Amino acid sequence: MNMKLSVPDEFNRNAPVVAALGAENTGATIMDRAAERLGLRDLDGKDILDIGCGVRFTQTILNRDIPIGTYTGIDNFKPLIDFLQAEVRDPRFTFAWWDVHNGQYHPDGRAMTSYDALPVTGEFDIIWLFSVFTHLVPEDSRALLKLMRRYSRDDGALVFTAFITDDVTAYENRGPLPAIHAHYGEDYFRSFIEAAGWRVQSLDPASDEHHVQNLFVCRPD
Repeated sequence: MNMKLSVPDEFNRNAPVVAALGAENTGATIMDRAAERLGLRDLDGKDILDIGCGVRFTQTILNRDIPIGTYTGIDNFKPLIDFLQAEVRDPRFTFAWWDVHNGQYHPDGRAMTSYDALPVTGEFDIIWLFSVFTHLVPEDSRALLKLMRRYSRDDGALVFTAFITDDVTAYENRGPLPAIHAHYGEDYFRSFIEAAGWRVQSLDPASDEHHVQNLFVCRPD
C-alpha cells in the first residue's frame, strides 16, 4: 500500500532545530542509525514498538517507502493518536493512546507507576523511544523500563535516548517545572536498566549528526 501522510502543524512537536531540518530527514537519519547500531542493513521485516511515537517516524516510513515489518505507536497525546488512527490505513501500522501522566505533556494522566501493562499486545523485535526518558522523573523511568521488558522477544532489542551527563551523579532536572529536562548519571541510569531485566549492549555519545542524545542499545538479560 503506497499512501502518503500529510501532517498538520499542530502534531509536529519536535524541537525547533529538528523541525527546521525536516521531520522526514531527521526521522530517516535516526532510523538508519538505529538499524546500524543493531547490526542490521535496514528494518525490513522487523516488528517495531515506538513509545512516545509522535508522527515523525510514521510520516517518514510512509512518505519515503522505508521497509519495516510492523509499526506500533503509543503516545499520551490523544488528538495525535486519533489523527493517526483516522488517516493511516496501511495495515502494518497500529496506534494506541496511553493515558499516562507526564507533567509537561499530559498532567491529567494516570501515574506511570500504577500501570502493570502497556496498551498493546504481543512481542516486538525492536522497542524504541526517542526523547522520552529526557522528560521522565526517575520513578517513571524505572517503571517504564520494567513495563517494556515483557514486550521484547528473547532476541529483541531496546533502543532509546537519554541525557547522560558527567557532572550529574544521580538525577537532575534542568527544565523549569512542570517541564522535565532530565539529566542522569551513567551508573545511576544503568542501575535502572539492569534492575528491569535488560543489559546494555552499547552506549553512544550524543550526536548532532544523527539528531540524538546519548543512545543506548540494550538486550533482554
